[in-house]
Amino acid sequence: MGDMKNKYEIKYKKILKECLYKGELQKTRTKYKAYAIYNKHLKININKYFPILTSKHISQKIFETEFKWFINGETNIKRFKDNNISIWNEWASKNGDLGPVYGHQLINYNSKGINQLKNTIEAIKTNPESRRHIISLWNPQQLKDMALPPCYLYFQLYISNNKLNMTIIQRSADLFLGVPYDIALYSLLLLYIAKQTSYKVGYIYINFINAHIYENQINSVLKYLQNKILNPVKYSYNNKLKLYNYESVEKIKCKVAV
Repeated sequence: MGDMKNKYEIKYKKILKECLYKGELQKTRTKYKAYAIYNKHLKININKYFPILTSKHISQKIFETEFKWFINGETNIKRFKDNNISIWNEWASKNGDLGPVYGHQLINYNSKGINQLKNTIEAIKTNPESRRHIISLWNPQQLKDMALPPCYLYFQLYISNNKLNMTIIQRSADLFLGVPYDIALYSLLLLYIAKQTSYKVGYIYINFINAHIYENQINSVLKYLQNKILNPVKYSYNNKLKLYNYESVEKIKCKVAV
């Protein structure tokens, strides 16, 4: 039994339960209502274990594809289609475009050629104690052109005890479907920047402003909550993530709310 050691999934399940049983039922931009809670936090040590769920299966191919799409500044879903991944299909135009979303703001902010990823990596190398190692994806000038405004919109990196850490603000968090993949992406981003700057990694701290579960997800969430938690997953990273002995209970199907 690994459930006493898998601290990440224990914390995640606690937030999921709180949202399901204590959340406010609210209207959303979709056709489904959602149970919502506010200002929830996760603190995850990624120095030894990779934060991937075990009570349901998480696809490494999906979050690695999304990470590559993000850091390469891509705004078309071609990379996903080439990998038979449909997570962005509902929002893309006929030719697969999403507008100036996440990756565009990361490496070409406001279409002005500002590469925040490159600038942040250089700043960590040259001025490690700065309080300005910030990546912001929220751009009011281009929101109207985006298929969806960014859900994760702020990253701040800082060095503590000679380890690189990152705090993330997420304005909107689809707890069951989106968040597990978001967390994997954040972890990859921190590992990537740490590799470029020659630091070991410490913690990611995630602030969910509005964390929610859609009504059409409830049966899937209940199934997941009943499943046991397996051992945390060890990993290595050398410009490529390798997970060791990742095991999960099952795949749980659940449709995205549109």
